[in-house]
Amino acid sequence: MRRLILAALTLPTLAAPVGGQELRAPGVSDQDSRQIVDISVPPWNSVARVQTNIGGKCTGTVIGPRLVLTAAHCLYNSRTRRLLEAGSLHVLLGYERGEYKTHLTVERLHVPPLYDGTRPGFSARFDWALLRLSAMAPVPALAPAPRAAAAGDIVAVAGFSQDRVHLLMADQDCAVTGQATHPGAGMMMIYHDCSASRGTSGGPLLVRMGKEWRVGGVNIAIVQQDINLALWPDGLDAAIRMLSGP
Repeated sequence: MRRLILAALTLPTLAAPVGGQELRAPGVSDQDSRQIVDISVPPWNSVARVQTNIGGKCTGTVIGPRLVLTAAHCLYNSRTRRLLEAGSLHVLLGYERGEYKTHLTVERLHVPPLYDGTRPGFSARFDWALLRLSAMAPVPALAPAPRAAAAGDIVAVAGFSQDRVHLLMADQDCAVTGQATHPGAGMMMIYHDCSASRGTSGGPLLVRMGKEWRVGGVNIAIVQQDINLALWPDGLDAAIRMLSGP
């Protein structure tokens, strides 16, 4: 059985190589095919950095004019054992090397009721969150796909990994390796071999449909060195309707 390691929000930059061997961040395969992408062009300009007032840093995706999809554990305060309030969350668009084009705050959020930050293993299947921004995002939205990313799809993962924390990187040379469902939960877990380390939590598992990229899952965890886990968020349509209103 694969051991699930929930992706932490932050981790120090890796040390220099020891003994001639390169140290790889957790979740990054030895055939690391990540590349720095241009944050000014689609679909990468719709990938955001999500930050909290307590220092947490994750990734998110603009999926509507005022909506950002991310991971629920990015919003969890382990000290208080509660989710953070919407007002303590920040979304940065066009982030690169400590600078950004747009800073938006969050006015409302939705997390599945069964998500429990004190039980990360149990809560992995509910580990997604939808944020309503304080204003319109000045970038195109990446629409959710009609289904979860699956084996045979052209996929990519983008995010701010711990070893390149100030640069948006994407792995576009990878694949879905398997799926799993939990009875009674309706959640689809998606295993993939895209390199994505800590900090990419909440980032999109993109799937190519025709000429456009769609969101086929939310990256949430490291399973082993070269396998990561994404979640297909059950209930997302209802949450979009709820947070899109006045």
